[in-house]
Amino acid sequence: MTTDPHTPSSHLKDVEALLALDPDDRPQWFRDLTAGMTGDAPAALGDPAKTRRLLALPADQRPDWLNEFLGNMTVPPIPDTSTNPLLDVVTANTAYGQKNATLVFPLTKVLAAAEHAAAADKHKLGYAETKAAPRLWWVKDDGTYLMSNGQDPTDTRDDNGRLPHVVHADGWGPGTDARSVLGGDDFRESIDLTTPVSEDGTTLLGMLRKAAAEGATRFLLKAAFDDTYMELTYITK
Repeated sequence: MTTDPHTPSSHLKDVEALLALDPDDRPQWFRDLTAGMTGDAPAALGDPAKTRRLLALPADQRPDWLNEFLGNMTVPPIPDTSTNPLLDVVTANTAYGQKNATLVFPLTKVLAAAEHAAAADKHKLGYAETKAAPRLWWVKDDGTYLMSNGQDPTDTRDDNGRLPHVVHADGWGPGTDARSVLGGDDFRESIDLTTPVSEDGTTLLGMLRKAAAEGATRFLLKAAFDDTYMELTYITK
C-alpha cells in the first residue's frame, strides 16, 4: 500500500499515549475523533471499571460524549482486566493484519471521474509517481472515495472545499471513519485507467464504459491487503 508520508499516523500503538496528552497537544486527527468528549469523559477515561460499565449500556443510555466517540464502531466484549476499554474498542474496530474489503460505488459517477481523467490534458502525480497518466485515485481520509487525477484549471471546489469528480463509496461518505475496514492510516492509491485489467487487453476505462452501456449500476472495488501489499480486483454489476 502506498501511503502519503505527510499524512498523520493513527497507529494503534499511539492511541493510549494520545489519550494521556493535554487536548491542545494532540494531533488534529485525534482531536476530531475525541471532539465530543466533554462532561464526565475525563473521569471515565481515568476509571476503566466505569468505562466498561458505560460501554455495556444500550446506546440510548450512554452519555453523549461516549456515543460521539464510538460513532459507527461496534463494542466488543471487554474483559474485566482491561485497563483501557476505549483502546480495546478502537483496536477491535481497526483493520490490521490480512484484511479483505469490498467497497461499492455508483458506476455512473465512477465513469464520470474516469472520463474526466481520460480527457484531461494534464494529470496530477501521486506519491512516488514520475510518469503522468490518466488514473483514478482511491483515497481514504474523510470516508473513502475515488477521484480523477485530471488537472483542470476550471475545476472549482464545492461549498465543503471538495473538488469535483469525487465519488464516495456507499456508506463511507464525508464524516465517516473507514478504519474498521481499511485500517488506521490514511492513504492514496493510484489506479491506472489505461493498463489492461484482463487477458483480452480491456482497460479499466473500457470496462467501465462497457458495463455502463450494458446497464450495470455498481462498481465494486475489492481489496486484499496487509501492511506491505495490496491487491485490487474490479467488478461491475
